[in-house]
Amino acid sequence: MNHIVNAYNRFETPIIRGEGVYLFDKDGKKYLDFAAGISTTSLGHCHPYITDKLKEQSDLLWHCSNIFTIPQQERLAERLTTLTFAGKVFFCSSGLEATEAAIKFIRRYFYSKRQEKRNRIITIEGGFHGRSIAAISAGGNEKSREGFAPLLSGFDRVPRNDIRALEEKISDETAAVFLEPIQSEGGVYTLDVEYLQKVREVTKSQKMILCFDEVQCGYGRVGSLFHYQNIGIEPDVLTCAKAMGNGFPLAACLVRDYIAKAITPGTHGSTYGGNPLAVTVGNAVLDIVLKEGFFDHVRRVSKYLKEKLLLLAEEFPRIISEIRGEGLLIGIELKAPLADKIISQSLDKGLIMTKVLNNRVVRITPPLIVQDKHVDAACDTLYNSFFEIKGL
Repeated sequence: MNHIVNAYNRFETPIIRGEGVYLFDKDGKKYLDFAAGISTTSLGHCHPYITDKLKEQSDLLWHCSNIFTIPQQERLAERLTTLTFAGKVFFCSSGLEATEAAIKFIRRYFYSKRQEKRNRIITIEGGFHGRSIAAISAGGNEKSREGFAPLLSGFDRVPRNDIRALEEKISDETAAVFLEPIQSEGGVYTLDVEYLQKVREVTKSQKMILCFDEVQCGYGRVGSLFHYQNIGIEPDVLTCAKAMGNGFPLAACLVRDYIAKAITPGTHGSTYGGNPLAVTVGNAVLDIVLKEGFFDHVRRVSKYLKEKLLLLAEEFPRIISEIRGEGLLIGIELKAPLADKIISQSLDKGLIMTKVLNNRVVRITPPLIVQDKHVDAACDTLYNSFFEIKGL
């Protein structure tokens, strides 16, 4: 009997081991993992360097609370602020916690400036920021919001890439714009660079805060540490998680100094955030992704993947309507709600993927260490799955 809350659509396949880009079930069957724990195990499963660092730290100290200085935390924060726009970092354990921190930091900043009425946040339709009450009030789809009323006030959603709609929502109560520059759960949509440039201009002119949610698209997935660096548009706040710990619970909210000044002892916190185990893993992940040539590899293999997928789209024009996305965050939009069938058939053949957008988009997010041979194998499997559907 299953004693776990039925909150997930699970495959019955019991996964018991992972190695590199592969997962293995209890019968020893090998699966090519092109989901990576939903953009999480970006350096593959059981990476030996990360595993060794975690083992070393586990013999020294697991937890001591943030009432003490944690040297590994200090080091990771210094590295992240050196690499980004941020002046300060708040560590937590999940993307959802990072979302909560961002919302609180935005409101607290304006409170500290005696502008308490500036507490509304503009978000983008199709955006997804987690599953807490605040997060589903800010974004998410109808299914994630259904049955949880009353939701929180203070959020105004506008269509993506519509700068006029955004400007019309701004009032003297607007504090910030909070968005995913690449919407993953919403269907793998990349927001237009020109639109994001205008959003940045508007937020600056209105003295509003711009927050980017890079929980899924960040940490190397698009061939740079963060997507904002690819497009040259700096936010004031950024949330990151998932690949940050390669599967170990680790997340962060990166903020500019002027915002961080509003956060004083007692205003926010996290029991497990930035614990010695997590930040040791975080430093190990950075050691790897910052090696010379790592991002070059991501850019090259992602180009190869997209080229192969575009060939599939040409081969099956009655099934595939569009290939979109950036880096190793790719969506295959289908002309009918067939994602479940394709994913199930591919799983039987040893390929793991996920779906988004009402069963119409197959999402591909392989580990960043993926090689051409893995791309070839995945695309061959997809070809066979599409061919089977074509024959129905």
